Amino acid sequence: MASVAKARSPKSTQSNSLVYDLLVLSRFTKYNPLFTIFAGGMFLFVASFPTTAFSCLLAGSTLVGNGSDVTLTWVFRQTALCLSACYSFCGAGMVWNDWIDRDIDANVARTKDRPLASGRVTTTQAMLWMVFQMAVSWWLLHFMLDGKDVNNHMLPVVIGSFLYPFGKRPICSKFYFYPQYILGFTIAWPAVPGRTAIFHGQETFAESVQACMPLLNMVFFWTIFLNTAYSYQDVVDDRKMGVNSFYNVLGKHVHLLLCLLLVPVAVCVPMYLNQFHSTWLWVSWAGVWALSLLRQITRFDEKNPASGGSLHVDNFLLGAWTVVACTIELLMRYYS
Repeated sequence: MASVAKARSPKSTQSNSLVYDLLVLSRFTKYNPLFTIFAGGMFLFVASFPTTAFSCLLAGSTLVGNGSDVTLTWVFRQTALCLSACYSFCGAGMVWNDWIDRDIDANVARTKDRPLASGRVTTTQAMLWMVFQMAVSWWLLHFMLDGKDVNNHMLPVVIGSFLYPFGKRPICSKFYFYPQYILGFTIAWPAVPGRTAIFHGQETFAESVQACMPLLNMVFFWTIFLNTAYSYQDVVDDRKMGVNSFYNVLGKHVHLLLCLLLVPVAVCVPMYLNQFHSTWLWVSWAGVWALSLLRQITRFDEKNPASGGSLHVDNFLLGAWTVVACTIELLMRYYS
């Protein structure tokens, strides 16, 4: 029996290694996919985690309480379905991005050890894993929305995720088109299914999109801000290889660019929160975001590209806190 176990151990080890590499490929070993669920379960998309969470929880807060038939259990169930769908789709998008970028990643110090760039995962394995995650995401959305308008919610992010890695190519810079545009859209979009998860029987798809516009715009510019700061870590290698990125717009004036990106965020947050008439949200969301983003912009040092990495962590914590704030708002509305 011992000899049989020994004979099987290399294959078992190889299988475990592949499973781990697939999880790494989808960034499931990191917090990155959680950005996609912030806006929607407020559906992201999170950038994404916060986007989804923000949209779904606050939509639910407008319906609970005052004798309403809408229960906390149902709102939390819809939010969980939204978050799971976003998380799974984000993982699929990461696989596609790394497959397209595998040759570029192999020549960048920070990314050369990624599963596809290093050859630990084959193209066939990666594509099967990607399709599986997309199928799971579609099924979860179908279940959450009772089969209504599922393709309307999926198609925009499918197209965006497909185009995103191509936006990094040098030819796109000639048209002033940068991958951060697509990333911002795909992370912001989950706000729509997040709201629809709650209102799908009460408003049309177009009405849900319109209601989410302030949140969509806020998350769009917030995502470009945090991704520009984070990607700036690779500025030296990216410029050597001619990688197209948003921080090349103003060259050495990246700090000014980041400040400008926060202007629409500062405008859209009040526009979105105004509909809820909640002092708690003004303090816990608008107030905390103002202090955090001001702190981030003062800490960023364009002469030290590594400083962008810490901003990524700060924004994840900011999104996570806002999910907590939205949950508290929901509970206060329900028990008031």
